Amino acid sequence: VLVSLVAAVCCNAAVVGTCEFLNLGGGLGQIGPWRADVGGSGCVSWDKADTDEDDWLTNMARACSVMALAFGCILTFFGFFEQCLCPLPCGRKLMDLSGALVQISLALVWPMIRSNICDKYGCSWGGGATALTLTHIFFLFASIFSRCMREPRYKRKQAKDKDEGQAADEKA
Repeated sequence: VLVSLVAAVCCNAAVVGTCEFLNLGGGLGQIGPWRADVGGSGCVSWDKADTDEDDWLTNMARACSVMALAFGCILTFFGFFEQCLCPLPCGRKLMDLSGALVQISLALVWPMIRSNICDKYGCSWGGGATALTLTHIFFLFASIFSRCMREPRYKRKQAKDKDEGQAADEKA
């Protein structure tokens, strides 16, 4: 579960930082939620104020990609604490909530292909779409299987120590 969470956060960071989420038609370049490579300018961040190709679908994809990263980090934080250190208050509820919210946020990045820029130039999926798909899968896997994680390390150690203590008492 922890490996899946780390992989999901890495893939989600790739979605936020990619220029290759959508390929513009006619070989014009590639765009992502936060970065663009148009006309061979290199992968640079693009500001909404610098372009007239800005609409609510693009804004939604930008906001939701970062929200998904934030919810994913929350899920990873609570998952790590529950598995390795100690359960936090309301940790299970927060893990379930952040697991659902990360899936909703990721789902709201997909409509970027229906934005004005894609209507104007035509778009196809790029490599960033693969990262988004992997992010969905890794977070879904982690959200589901976090419910059946084994006991935290400190509880396993306590149980082992207790069993060794009982075995020593029986020998005596």
